[in-house]
Amino acid sequence: MYRLIILCSLAVITAFSAVYAAGNFTVGSSGPIHIETDNVTILKDKNILRGNVYVKRGDLEVRSAELDVFLKGSSDVERLLFRGNVRMNKEDMRAIADRAEIFVTEDRAVLSGSVKVWQGTSYLEGEQVNINNKTGEARVTRGQEKRVKIILNPKEGN
Repeated sequence: MYRLIILCSLAVITAFSAVYAAGNFTVGSSGPIHIETDNVTILKDKNILRGNVYVKRGDLEVRSAELDVFLKGSSDVERLLFRGNVRMNKEDMRAIADRAEIFVTEDRAVLSGSVKVWQGTSYLEGEQVNINNKTGEARVTRGQEKRVKIILNPKEGN
């Protein structure tokens, strides 16, 4: 059970780190990590959380239908895969996607499937958002029938 708590803690921190690159979501919180789900399966190289997955630390929240935590060795998190109605929130920022895959060892993330990100009154929409925290690069790609959409609402005087 202790192993699961540590792995889920790392999952939350990594997930939020990936999202911050797309729009200033910062880990910055401290304190306990709250995790709720309907079912948990612990395997040798993977932890599987299924059904109404909810993860919260401070003012950061992630919700999804499923979360797979892929392990490298006995306790190092290599990759996280949130699937099904993924919702990430912090302060005035929120993101939704069908899927969010976090590559911990590579410090990058891929949000895919009708990705939408809001910060205040600004908005970003695309089929896939690739985030590389090492290079600071984020790429947004279009879907088959939709183009990338960005709505910026700069402050007066800028």
